Amino acid sequence: MANTDKRRNWSQEDDYTLLKQVAADTPFAAEKGQLKRAWHGLADTLMACENFGRVVDGKKVQNRFLALVDEHRKFDAASTRLSGSDQQEKEKHMLLDDIVTLYDDVKIELQKTEEQKRSQGQDKKDKVEQGG
Repeated sequence: MANTDKRRNWSQEDDYTLLKQVAADTPFAAEKGQLKRAWHGLADTLMACENFGRVVDGKKVQNRFLALVDEHRKFDAASTRLSGSDQQEKEKHMLLDDIVTLYDDVKIELQKTEEQKRSQGQDKKDKVEQGG
């Protein structure tokens, strides 16, 4: 098990293991109120993995995932400006392409669901006020 007293950077292998598990579990797609539990479950799964050498909790893996997403978005933006260059795409970036697309889709779907709930709540409130 890793030494918890010493601060270490995330290795490529740790990042890749995290991303594979995020792709499998999609903790960011958990229902409202269950996000924290989903990320903690993912952290527990990672800690049980032989090739994952870090001590983590739900917040740490969520923060690392969001940092990787942000880093990937910047990489994509820079890649589009480098037209004509022969860039070798790594497995990590291919995996992140898929996960970021799924992540964005889930965020949009959650926003739509919240808007529908608010709209339905307003409709019920209007009916009550009209005496119906």
